[in-house]
Amino acid sequence: MNTGYLPVLGAALRHGPWVAGLCVFAVTPGALLIIALVLERRWLVPGEQFAAVTYGDPLLAVAAGLGTWLAGPRPPHGLTGPAAGIAAVVLTLLFGLAQWRDELRRGYYTPAQAVAPTKIWHQVVVYPVLGYWLWTAGIGGLSAPGGAATWAVWAVWAGKALLVALTGIWVATNVYDRRHPKLGHPPFDWRRVRPRPRPWAAESQTLLAARERG
Repeated sequence: MNTGYLPVLGAALRHGPWVAGLCVFAVTPGALLIIALVLERRWLVPGEQFAAVTYGDPLLAVAAGLGTWLAGPRPPHGLTGPAAGIAAVVLTLLFGLAQWRDELRRGYYTPAQAVAPTKIWHQVVVYPVLGYWLWTAGIGGLSAPGGAATWAVWAVWAGKALLVALTGIWVATNVYDRRHPKLGHPPFDWRRVRPRPRPWAAESQTLLAARERG
């Protein structure tokens, strides 16, 4: 048994790069699309969504697959071992909770938006799950040695450069999103298990941005 991976979460990385990439995509934006459609009764139209969801998250799926490929069959250890994995889960979950609170405090979202199903999924599932996968795959890939052959050495370095570039683009989309608010999550009524009826008052930065966009 490979003990380098965390239980359950480690299965996504243990089965190779394609499974790793697909699992990341399934968590985001895949699950967000389904939750939005089923519970929030809306389509996540790319032009109306944050750039990080539309472009950044799919690139993270590619990054996770690439990192898993670079790391190879070696079990995670050291900076990517179980202890580091647990720390990544805990720290990214705490970050998600802190961000959630900060967005409410400064009026980025209203309380009704903050309890939307897609928002809950993003803060308490996406952050810790991807935190573990991307830390383990990313650091594992970047710390992987090159092959013996010259072409293998170049392939590994090219893969590492692409991994850094993909992660950098994701960071850039998040920076862009902070400066260009969009609806993100609709005000939600859990008593009726549906979004609150329109029109929505512009009570938050994101609702104001949504109104301005029509």
